[in-house]
Amino acid sequence: MSDEHRGEGKFLFGFFIGGLIGALVIFFLGTKEGQKTGNLLKRKGEDVLDDVQEKIEELEQRGKELVKQGEAIKEQVLENLEEKKEAVTETAVEKIDTALAHIEELQEHGRQTTASLRKRLFKNLPKKS
Repeated sequence: MSDEHRGEGKFLFGFFIGGLIGALVIFFLGTKEGQKTGNLLKRKGEDVLDDVQEKIEELEQRGKELVKQGEAIKEQVLENLEEKKEAVTETAVEKIDTALAHIEELQEHGRQTTASLRKRLFKNLPKKS
């Protein structure tokens, strides 16, 4: 029985909606007042559509401007990074050059010390032939 009540409720709901739609169609197409209301709704809809299109165009323009600003910022950041990279590279090269010069000085000092020790410690040894 509950299935019958459900089916009956669906039928009545559909019948009600159909009647409502029919009444609206008759009102809008069959009466002067309905035609005026329909034309008014049509104009309002067109106005709303025009407003929406204007807003979309404004947003597109703003989006393009933001993209240009983003690209300019990106270029600026890349330039700054390149400058910093060059400065860091120069500093690193200078430090490496200083370290290598110090190593060469230490090597030379080691050679001189070795030569001095050889002269002092091994001066009495005969040379090999």
